[in-house]
Amino acid sequence: METNGKYIDRSYKVSQLILVLLTFAAFSVVVNINPQVSRYLFGLPIIISGLLGIYGSVFILKGIDEPISEKKIVSITVNFEMVLLILTIFISNTLYN
Repeated sequence: METNGKYIDRSYKVSQLILVLLTFAAFSVVVNINPQVSRYLFGLPIIISGLLGIYGSVFILKGIDEPISEKKIVSITVNFEMVLLILTIFISNTLYN
């Protein structure tokens, strides 16, 4: 089965977008203009990053047969950690709400 790395490349692009969104969320905490606005400027990129983490993890699982590269390692780390983060957020909000 010949693969050309298209799934890992897609997953890597998703992980880059996740890192940009997380940087924006961190910047919104630093600026902290108005607490109500900052809540949405911080929370929305985190939720979107979690959903993109799930989306990127699907590409990783599809491209599991592709050879190991730096892109694959970065994609696995970023995407699976975002899945873990979003699951932790959802579980903690469910249990402690």
